[in-house]
Amino acid sequence: MKRILLIVPYLGTWPFWFDAYLASIAKNPTIDWLFITDCEIPAEYPSNVQFIPTTLNKLNKKINVGLNINVPLTPRKLCDIRPAYGKIFKKYIEEYDFWGFCDVDIVWGDIRKFITKEVLSNYDIISSRKKAISGHFTIFRNIERLNNYYKTIPNYDYLIKQKKYMWAEEQVLTKHLHSQMDNAPPPKVFWPTILCNQENGRDSHQEYYLDKWLWKDGKMLELKNGKPINEVMYLHFINWKRTIKYCEVNYTDNPEQFYISYKGMHYNTHSYFSKVFNDFKNLYDGYYVLLKRIKLKKKIKSLKKRVINRLARI
Repeated sequence: MKRILLIVPYLGTWPFWFDAYLASIAKNPTIDWLFITDCEIPAEYPSNVQFIPTTLNKLNKKINVGLNINVPLTPRKLCDIRPAYGKIFKKYIEEYDFWGFCDVDIVWGDIRKFITKEVLSNYDIISSRKKAISGHFTIFRNIERLNNYYKTIPNYDYLIKQKKYMWAEEQVLTKHLHSQMDNAPPPKVFWPTILCNQENGRDSHQEYYLDKWLWKDGKMLELKNGKPINEVMYLHFINWKRTIKYCEVNYTDNPEQFYISYKGMHYNTHSYFSKVFNDFKNLYDGYYVLLKRIKLKKKIKSLKKRVINRLARI
């Protein structure tokens, strides 16, 4: 079985749902996670997790030395560095066939069900997004060419020297890979479909649901009327981070199942009345309604600006 290591430099404070994250990691015992962090190391954690204590300054120095460049490191800036993890953390990936990066606003399902032996044997880069590199899950074959592939990204040195996040690991690397497809030989990239939660053809973003997602015995299940209708590799709740307020899950409970709703992570379902009321509320205050309002405000603002500019020319 090909070995996979997911590398997660994480600075600051663990998110309050971290126990649920660890519980879902524990059900993927054939995949390893490496956290390089200044956070407090949990008293108990899965055997397939390793923590490397560090500080922002120490990590910044390691990156600067590894890439021979001065990077203005911040927790957000770490995302731009991701394509170079194979170079920076070379000593940690020696025993692995693949290395990669991922996010922590995730509950993992059965990863090996989706990243199969066949996929690992035939592809060099594997992403959970369709036709795009995913910051929340992408892995690279552990070979010299792929570990140094970041060097082929146009203006990569310039991008990582900028203080702000430059989308180097997603938008820039995606564009670069598409441009390389006609070259010989291009990296073999697996990205035919979305492997995580999706809605309206887009990964991760979703409406404000109650009890729609169930983690059960290591599987991430999408429910309808309380019954599974779909299984995904993981739930990425990026737009729920603003609304999730609690997590009942404790890693030490060794949970068999729990629900993920936009309000929190919990063991018991909501009442029928709560779900009906929530569905009604989403009609006027749901996620997609809020997006439409934001787009409308931007259009109005743009229109006002054009009108003012035109009047100024009169």
